[in-house]
Amino acid sequence: MTGYFKRAALLAVIILVVAECHTPHSGGRVDLRLRARVDSYNKQSFMNRYQDPQVSIRYAYDALHLLRDSLPAYHDGILRAYNNLSFGYYMLAEHDSSEAYIDSVALLASQPSGLSGIKAIRKNVEVEKVISQLMQIRLLQRSCRIADSYQLLYDINRSNVLRHNPEYYLYSYAQMEYYITSLTLNYHYRNRAVASSSGTALSSGTKKAMGDLLDEVEEARSRLRCDYAEELSLNYALAHSYYRLAAANGSDSLLLGKAYDYLADNAKILAIPGQYSIYHLANVFQLQAFIVADTNILPDTYTRHPHCRNKVFYLHSLTDRLYPTDALFTAPEYGLSMFQVSTHLFFQTSDPYQHLGAIVAAAEYCLHIDEYQQAYDYYTMALDDTSWHDGMAPKFESMLYDGLIRMGYSDNPEENSHWYAREMELLKLIGQNESADLMLQDLLFKSETRNHYYILTIVISSVFLVLLAVLVVLLRHRSIVLRNEKQALQDAKRKDIERIANVETCLSVMRHDINPFLSYLTNKSLSPEMRQEILDQLLRTFSNIKNWTNLSIPSGLQFQPTVFPLGEVFESVAASCVRLEHDVDLVFNPTALSLYGDRQLVEIMLRNLVNNALQHTHKGKVAVSAGVYAGDSRFVDIEVADTGTGMDEETLDNLFRADKEVRTAKDPSAPHGTGFGLILCKYIIKRHDDNTLRGCRIWAESQPGQGSTFHCLLAAPNDNRQPQQAR
Repeated sequence: MTGYFKRAALLAVIILVVAECHTPHSGGRVDLRLRARVDSYNKQSFMNRYQDPQVSIRYAYDALHLLRDSLPAYHDGILRAYNNLSFGYYMLAEHDSSEAYIDSVALLASQPSGLSGIKAIRKNVEVEKVISQLMQIRLLQRSCRIADSYQLLYDINRSNVLRHNPEYYLYSYAQMEYYITSLTLNYHYRNRAVASSSGTALSSGTKKAMGDLLDEVEEARSRLRCDYAEELSLNYALAHSYYRLAAANGSDSLLLGKAYDYLADNAKILAIPGQYSIYHLANVFQLQAFIVADTNILPDTYTRHPHCRNKVFYLHSLTDRLYPTDALFTAPEYGLSMFQVSTHLFFQTSDPYQHLGAIVAAAEYCLHIDEYQQAYDYYTMALDDTSWHDGMAPKFESMLYDGLIRMGYSDNPEENSHWYAREMELLKLIGQNESADLMLQDLLFKSETRNHYYILTIVISSVFLVLLAVLVVLLRHRSIVLRNEKQALQDAKRKDIERIANVETCLSVMRHDINPFLSYLTNKSLSPEMRQEILDQLLRTFSNIKNWTNLSIPSGLQFQPTVFPLGEVFESVAASCVRLEHDVDLVFNPTALSLYGDRQLVEIMLRNLVNNALQHTHKGKVAVSAGVYAGDSRFVDIEVADTGTGMDEETLDNLFRADKEVRTAKDPSAPHGTGFGLILCKYIIKRHDDNTLRGCRIWAESQPGQGSTFHCLLAAPNDNRQPQQAR
């Protein structure tokens, strides 16, 4: 997890640099002199990537600093510097840093800013991204994640990016890296080509695929040009692949001769002044050691056969000049001297991965030829080497612990137990990755051999999936339709139930409110004036029933909101109210406020509230007023206050309920009972609440003998900000 957080932190810094490099540049053109300096830094970084990774990294950072400060729009330079950094850290086995810069290339390559419409830059970005992916494969190989490596290589091959720019220098480098990666992945890492006493057998299919790939590389190699270091790397990959194929074919001298041809070519390149490289020279001697150590290669093949003999003597003389030795040109002494030389050379490089690999290869060969003291010395060198760390090279690390245990390096049981546990952990990891690789190989093999069947299957499956998708869409649509129909039926049923309840409520309240009036009208001694007053009240009750019906039936009275002056409503209601008690004053306080709602319904509601107050007030007054609601200025509070009989708490609780009969405390049998009018008022408030701002409501405040006050909270217009005192 430490490596993960280190990588994440570094990537975060890189993202900031990428973001800064995407900010608009004040000058619209790239300064050619500054660009030349960036290219020079990147070239120096590139040329030192094998010989001195630390120098390579320093030059790459010099390029990035100049890019950040002066050329933020030079994307080619940024990508090249990041790829140089990823390779430099790879050569130092600092894999977290290398991964971070690989991720940064992918991040920058995915940014469209500054790249659209510039075809040449777009090509550069695509090739730089492939180079970064090839570096990712190298890291995956070192971690034994062969299946992931092969999958990424397969994706690169399918992208065809490397076939777009055959004459371009950067393309040549990327193409050579692709071939190096393909060869080492398929016939070095994948097939366990390590320094052991014998090679791993190759299947006939693998040998054919290997030959085809070698032919492809040979055919393309003449067209590809890069620096001498890349030539050395490709030559080594070809030499190693030809050696593996020669061993698999029973010590084939012709194939082994091709391997020695490339090893000799590398020796000649390294002999040129200015092109000496410890890293590549170590590879030359180590591969010669592998050939000698491989029991599938007969010694006579490389000592006597004309295809190999001259090149082998050339390499031997080169070794003798650099490292004079008395070793005979025969196995096993010659093989041991080759391992000694290559290990010594690798320890002069900065790559701890190669340190460990060289040690375990040499020690393994020493055990094979019974040179236990030499093996002991090599294992001691590995244990004393602080440059490598756990998890850096699982394959080499597991070989180290296996060799330590097999030769009995330590008598300490705890130490041996620790080595054994660590080896089992690494072997499990390697085994899991090998299983994943075998599964991938099997999948790709079946994919190649049954390609036509798969295409047909894919086509049929695609058609089936399309039909299935269409069916799913149709079923989903049908399900939505049925759900909506069900909801509509439920809503209709609910409305029917509400309508029936409204009718029952209407009949119940109408009977309750009309019966007292009918009883009074049968009284023969009733004065004409009182009889007329009672008839007027009866007519108003029937009018309320009509309004209730219109409101409760969906096709009836529609809610028609407008903005209207509340004062006009006061005037209309004042003119239509009738007082049964002449000792009661009816007062409408003037107001300049307006309402947003249905004017007709508001008049019906206010008329019912005023009449209800007049019915229960025998002395004093009924006062109607309005003001901005103190709790929320978006509402107007209409008050109808009387000095009547008042109500107790139980009566207040049942005041607006149609299922409860409400009677006055003074005369429970009086015809002035509250009933249909208040229920209608509540329903009108609900219609306003449903169609305007949420929060419209009606309530009453009262105490027995002290009168009552009804409050109606209705919506004010948006621009209604009258400077009246809030309640």
